[in-house]
Amino acid sequence: MTTETRVTIVGGGAMGAALLYFLAHEGWTDTILVEKGELNSGSTWHAAGMIPNFTSDYNLAKVHEVGVSLYRSIEAETGLSTGWHQPGTVRLCRKGRPEEADWHRYTQGLLGQAGVECHIIGPSEIAELHPLLDLDDVVSGVYTPNDGWADPSSCTNSMARGARLLGAEVRRHTRVIDMNQLPDGRWEVICDNDRIICEHVVNAAGHYAPQLGAMVGLDVPIVSVIHQYLVTERIQPLVDLGYEPPTIRDPRASMYVRSELDGMLVGPYEMSDSQPYGVDGVDWDLHFYLTPPDLDRLEECLEWAAVRIPAFGDAGIRKVVSGPITHTPDAGFLMGPAPGLRNYWHCNGASIGVTQGPGAGKYLAQWMVHGQTEINVRGMDPRRYGDYAGARSHYTIERSLDEYHEMYQPRPPGEYRAAGRPQKTTPVYKHLDALGAQWQEVYGW
Repeated sequence: MTTETRVTIVGGGAMGAALLYFLAHEGWTDTILVEKGELNSGSTWHAAGMIPNFTSDYNLAKVHEVGVSLYRSIEAETGLSTGWHQPGTVRLCRKGRPEEADWHRYTQGLLGQAGVECHIIGPSEIAELHPLLDLDDVVSGVYTPNDGWADPSSCTNSMARGARLLGAEVRRHTRVIDMNQLPDGRWEVICDNDRIICEHVVNAAGHYAPQLGAMVGLDVPIVSVIHQYLVTERIQPLVDLGYEPPTIRDPRASMYVRSELDGMLVGPYEMSDSQPYGVDGVDWDLHFYLTPPDLDRLEECLEWAAVRIPAFGDAGIRKVVSGPITHTPDAGFLMGPAPGLRNYWHCNGASIGVTQGPGAGKYLAQWMVHGQTEINVRGMDPRRYGDYAGARSHYTIERSLDEYHEMYQPRPPGEYRAAGRPQKTTPVYKHLDALGAQWQEVYGW
């Protein structure tokens, strides 16, 4: 059996479903999304579902706002709720940390330019919003009231339904086993139950993006890192509040924490010893999989969490979710044309794919249909990496792990971290380095 279509999207997580949705809204409905299992069965399903506005990059702020807006409104279009909650978020700033205060002021100004509501508030206002916090070491916080969270699977399913209502197609239980570019420039996508001929192919395969890319000679700079979060049993002081307090992001504990049922969901990013996953490839037959929990790695973060929220320290643990999430060396997703190939596109590599999926889908759809986007996508373009950044390279693994460790730390402009470097140097490098030269990185150099 052979099917012809304009676009084939490989991967049925938040990124792939969002692209299908926005292509349909751009008028490209002759599209097929293929998923080897069920929608959401990679990493989307086990995500915590956080949808924040906070970012110190203008173009990413526009990306994030797409997700916030879409998840609030898409039920009216599709009839499927995303489970949207909008408690807002407070990101804490500690005493004696001027770099955090500077970062927050910078970000407030940037978000204002992007049209995102953002306020710097004091400890008394934070305590009013979230009375369960110990704020002894806190001088201020950044409050983004439009932040929310949603059910990841419902988000993906709602976007997929929206695309189908406009004429796009979703094929589940369809695994791609090979891919070739034909002499006329079209793509042949060979599946285990079909053969698809298309003008464009999109790699939205998440953990499997490097393996899918290898079919056409690409070395995709993605490594998965295991992220864990836990859900507590009932916390009576939280229930007694009578409302849902804002999500808290705490740099000291390197964590996010929000309400979940009658307890709390706490997601730490350990600042050392994080674990890569599937560096040598991921089993194609895995669906809805998790990894064994390892709370010992989170011990320091959880101890600080109990200091920040004493009620958390007294709570039992209902469940622990541990699963791999994709990362890239600079923590940015890959969105745009693959280097050296015509009409082969990337839409993958997001470490917060439920948040960034809609924005990535919207702007990639613009790029594919119109040849340009409303925002500057240079920082998302896959061609920002060279052959020094392969999926199994020391550079990609070390940089991705370092980005994970630094998730909650201020990132000053012009910072070039040492992880994975140096890759390429000139003959005078050692001499200048011995003299105390300061180095930055440009395309692996």
